[in-house]
Amino acid sequence: MDGEAVSPAPSALFLGLDSGTQSAKAGIWDLRGTCLARASCALAVRTPHEGWAEQDPEAWWDSARAAIREAASQVDARRVAAVGVSFQRETFALLDDENRAVRPGILWLDIRAAAETAEAADRLDPGAYHRRTGKPLDVTSVLPRMRWIARHEPAALARARRWNDVGGWLLGKLTGVPGTCVAGADTTGLVDIGTRWWAPDHLAFCGLDRLGMPGLFEPGSVVGSLSPAAAGLTGLPAGVPVAAGGGDGQCLAVGLGGRGGFTLTLGTSVVIGLPASTPTTSSLYRTLIAARPDRRFLRESVIQSGTHLLRWFEETFAGPGLDEMEQEIAALAPGSEGLVTVPHWWGVRFPESLPEARGATVGWSHRHQRAHLLRSIMEGIAFELRKLADDHRAASPELPAAVVAVGGGGTRSRAWLRILADVIGIPLVLTVDPEPAALGAAMLAATAVGAYPDVDAAATAMTREKETIAPEPATASVYESIYRGSYLPLRDAVLRLAPGVRR
Repeated sequence: MDGEAVSPAPSALFLGLDSGTQSAKAGIWDLRGTCLARASCALAVRTPHEGWAEQDPEAWWDSARAAIREAASQVDARRVAAVGVSFQRETFALLDDENRAVRPGILWLDIRAAAETAEAADRLDPGAYHRRTGKPLDVTSVLPRMRWIARHEPAALARARRWNDVGGWLLGKLTGVPGTCVAGADTTGLVDIGTRWWAPDHLAFCGLDRLGMPGLFEPGSVVGSLSPAAAGLTGLPAGVPVAAGGGDGQCLAVGLGGRGGFTLTLGTSVVIGLPASTPTTSSLYRTLIAARPDRRFLRESVIQSGTHLLRWFEETFAGPGLDEMEQEIAALAPGSEGLVTVPHWWGVRFPESLPEARGATVGWSHRHQRAHLLRSIMEGIAFELRKLADDHRAASPELPAAVVAVGGGGTRSRAWLRILADVIGIPLVLTVDPEPAALGAAMLAATAVGAYPDVDAAATAMTREKETIAPEPATASVYESIYRGSYLPLRDAVLRLAPGVRR
């Protein structure tokens, strides 16, 4: 896209795509932030073995184009002035000469490479790795995962010619340009956050130096134009600029409007984030390149068990779905009648790195039903968030603690939002749009083509607060007692059971 940018017309629309773990979502907004169209297409996660999580990369594109096409059919698609892309992070695929996946994509949820992670920590300097990439060397890093493939699937690796993440896969399908967004690719542990480019020695360590790597585009920059082939599949006009948005967590922070304080993502995983101007590092969080063109950063702490754990509950225990149980959950008293859950079904990443840790529920009696367990799981995730928030505030007393801006699919549960506000003890701010990651991608697309001078101006114009859920003092006091008297001791005991933890 050469030449001077021309500002879009006042009637212009902007499409944001958010390709997540469980679905691809597309929305179309005008310059005032009014959503005129919305669509989604489900994605399945395959778990062929304990600790594995995989998807077919073709499903990333199939779900994305289906969601875009459905959203585009709801408006005059000729008004769409730009497309922005948000994507699930740490997930990647290996491709052959014809750009076909040589094996299923490995998801961020996957913890198969625990042994390779320990080996990498022995051969590398984990502290130097962390300072260079902003990320702790853990089981979600691409380095140990690639070494797992080399050890267990050498034939697949021999056929591979290119590496790609979800963002690069989708941007390539949309434009034909082999590139991804640095604000998202950085979560792989392959990017030097100082140079904002691939770290050559990290690529060499895991064998990626011999494979083609996508180019890295800055967030809020135009990658290319929508190809005629992609236009035919999505219902959008060929030639529409396609912009790099960033990883879904980074785009969500943009779509929530940058109100200061914490951001909270209630998605497949639960993520608590905090904006930062410098790339500091700590075992408490990972430091990300923010989805902003001004080269800022984002501190994130991740709980692996989010709405994926709620979906596990729904699929494992036959009966009414989560939506049908909402009133039943809300009617229960805080504490789930003595049931306490440590929610680490998929291990722990922050502040400890214990990929083999697991969860536990204690306090069962004959009175307990499905709703008690579900509420206890929601409370357990809230308690874990409380611990992370407390740890952040202890590490940085100057942090603003006025509000928590919250988004993601979990916001559909009013009962869970009430639990979170009362447990964390900080008001939760909900924005009007229920899909802030897709909105953030649309805002970055609008900024990329000159509709706004910067992301902050886009946030002022396109995001609005819907409501604030404040803690209820009496309930917060009950949860405080449960948190300190029951949850923290149980958490400590459960984590000591993880293999490799000194007892």
